[in-house]
Amino acid sequence: MMGQQYLEEHRLKPDSATRRVIAKCCNSAMFLDFTKGHWLSMFRNRFPTGAPPLEMRVMTKERRVGVELADGMPNYSGHSGKFMLKLIAAWIAMGFRRPEITLGKTFQRAQ
Repeated sequence: MMGQQYLEEHRLKPDSATRRVIAKCCNSAMFLDFTKGHWLSMFRNRFPTGAPPLEMRVMTKERRVGVELADGMPNYSGHSGKFMLKLIAAWIAMGFRRPEITLGKTFQRAQ
């Protein structure tokens, strides 16, 4: 909860639906926000010890050449059915709403 003043968003184009939020103090990626969806893609190393274990990897077809994923965790080249069911269940629990994520919205890059 500390350091929010260091977060800034970056988009490939001003109207891109996906924004990447980094910590400008150390240039570390913090999360991806798909603004048309109801979820964030978080980077696992940003969580403290004791966070729930990972269950699967999705979108692995986009990984760099030479990156091996050999730890026994299920890897899906796209989105798995289990993943989609979890997203839909979460959206139902949220009342089909999408909360506004304001973290990182303070930075505006000069054109």
